[in-house]
Amino acid sequence: MINDSLTVAIPLYNESATIPYLKSRLDLILAKSNRNNLKILLVDDGSSDNTFQLLTNNFSSLDNCKIVKHEINLNLNGFLKTVIELCDTEFVVFLDSDCTFDPLYIFDMVELLQPNTDIVNGSPYHPQGTVEGVKKGRLLISNGANLIYKVLVDKNIHTYTSIFKLYRTSKIKNINLNTFGFVSVSELFIKCILNGANVIEYPCTLSIRKYGDSKIRIANSIKNHLQFMAYLFKIKLF
Repeated sequence: MINDSLTVAIPLYNESATIPYLKSRLDLILAKSNRNNLKILLVDDGSSDNTFQLLTNNFSSLDNCKIVKHEINLNLNGFLKTVIELCDTEFVVFLDSDCTFDPLYIFDMVELLQPNTDIVNGSPYHPQGTVEGVKKGRLLISNGANLIYKVLVDKNIHTYTSIFKLYRTSKIKNINLNTFGFVSVSELFIKCILNGANVIEYPCTLSIRKYGDSKIRIANSIKNHLQFMAYLFKIKLF
């Protein structure tokens, strides 16, 4: 049961193929939760397909669901900034629209919350976590990036690059995001850690998407992560 107020925030960009599946998974959360304490925030990030219309058709009748549309694609950093601005619940959890992390994991994450917990980190790269179906090349890149972040941040945390994290909202309100794209989820997480946030890791499973196509551009993502790592190295050095 979700007792503390919580927003489930989800970015969507040309995700019309995934919306029926997303709706079915979120229906399970709504059926299991106290709706008075749960909000859903769906952000259409400038889609060029009929994502916004399908979101409206499937979710607009829900009192606790808000649909936001970006007129242009602002990428993940724009999504995060929108959520940081709009979120008014005690906690917020970020979730991919393709449900590569099972939304039902959210209940386990909430159960881990203690009075001093600021972040519950969905962690497939934890020794007790698993990754299913991801191509070996992409998995190698992800493992390498997470290992480098672990060294730079100097914390015994295993997953830095995934979006699936539950935050105490007050801890992210004053975070300034300067990166672009998928690396922004790492920037938000790491800046919270550097500000003293208390993190609990939740080992979980990351699977491949069932519908639609991945929006990540590997080369751009690697470049952006390397730039942010260089920034962290300078902080660590000086």
